[in-house]
Amino acid sequence: MADSRRCTVCGRALRDPASRARGTGPVCDRNTRALRLPSTRRPALPPYVDGRPVDDIAIGSPLF
Repeated sequence: MADSRRCTVCGRALRDPASRARGTGPVCDRNTRALRLPSTRRPALPPYVDGRPVDDIAIGSPLF
């Protein structure tokens, strides 16, 4: 990210060099971190439903 003088979230002035490089202040960085991190967890689905693999069941079928 380019060296930013204002927070891209709230618009406040950034004074810290690390915050300028990141483009967000420390508070906005903490508040938006969960939105930026990719989720590595898979949905908790059983591998089989009614004897069929979950991948074979169409979305919107009566089982879901």
